[in-house]
Amino acid sequence: MSHQVVIIGGGYAGILAAQRLHAAQVTLINNRSTFTERIRLHQIAAGERRPEHAIPALLRKDVTFVQGHVSALDLDGQQVIYRDDAGEHTLPYDSLIYALGSKTGNLPQQTVGAHGRAPLRSTEKSDAVFTLDPASTERLAVRLRELPAGAHVAVVGGGLTGIESASEIAESYPHLHVSLVTRGAFGERLSRKGRAHLYATFQRLNVQICDHLDVQSIGDRELITERGAIPFDACVWTAGFTVPTLARDAGLAVNDCGQIIVDRTLRSVSHPNVYAAGDAAWVAEMPIPIRMACATALPMGGHVADNLNTLLTGGPAKPFEFRYYWQCISLGRHDALVQMVSGDDTPRERILTGKGGAVFKEMICRLTINVLRLERHVPGLYRVPA
Repeated sequence: MSHQVVIIGGGYAGILAAQRLHAAQVTLINNRSTFTERIRLHQIAAGERRPEHAIPALLRKDVTFVQGHVSALDLDGQQVIYRDDAGEHTLPYDSLIYALGSKTGNLPQQTVGAHGRAPLRSTEKSDAVFTLDPASTERLAVRLRELPAGAHVAVVGGGLTGIESASEIAESYPHLHVSLVTRGAFGERLSRKGRAHLYATFQRLNVQICDHLDVQSIGDRELITERGAIPFDACVWTAGFTVPTLARDAGLAVNDCGQIIVDRTLRSVSHPNVYAAGDAAWVAEMPIPIRMACATALPMGGHVADNLNTLLTGGPAKPFEFRYYWQCISLGRHDALVQMVSGDDTPRERILTGKGGAVFKEMICRLTINVLRLERHVPGLYRVPA
């Protein structure tokens, strides 16, 4: 019987791993039948219609796709337990690739509003507070279309997702008042030139910057901060990312964030027949930080597949090598900031902005989905110089 590999998670890392694995029988399981282009969710939130990509159509014909929600892992029995409309099922494996990725960080607790209103019920909260996860993004797009002129949209989180969301919404809905609230300094991870362009862009788009401001809780249509309440008609929560508890619950070795601890070959340090790639993996002894991003998920997914192919055909596994080249931030449809960085992700002063930056950013976005398509026909084509 051939070696059975089960991949859980149909994101960038999971699909690329499935496309490149040729020395085993591969099954990929995901809770949705469509691939989520997470790097474009801010565009969908702002009302842009994007084509859907059916996962079975992306995958090689010899890869089995299963739609279901993975509820547990039986590491001793080497089984994945999942649920679908028909009930609970199991998938046996010889090797498991864990590529469940991440989701938007948890929202703070709900509290009594600054004006003494009662605590929110969950139905009230979901009416105006959104995350950039697929289902919530679709509801946000509807909400933004319905808001009247002068309504306030508060984007919480000063990372790349928050910056892209605030600028995209402000450009698409100039009649709305958009603000970005962040705990740290605005654009703190960018170069001096990068920060200057970011400030100029937000001024042009009339986006209010509220930095060095911690959101302590969410009240009745208001953010509760140490400097008082900020009312909103829609809140977009983009503050950080969190990973599923599935790995921790199963008994895999994880870090404080719940990411699976893997060695340099991307193999679990506690369970040798489990590999991890993408946002849900933390590489031990990596000389540079690996941030949660599509830019790292794709090469990690490809590397896991290459190592499994090699091991199953009698060769040695290779350590994961990676370096950064740039950070791409879209600032609406006509501007972007491409921040050049050193190999360890520290910013350099060189940047690309304006229409040229927007074209470059769009090229990168298109490349990610095209890589997944091309790998179906030419496995191993995608390589990132280390």
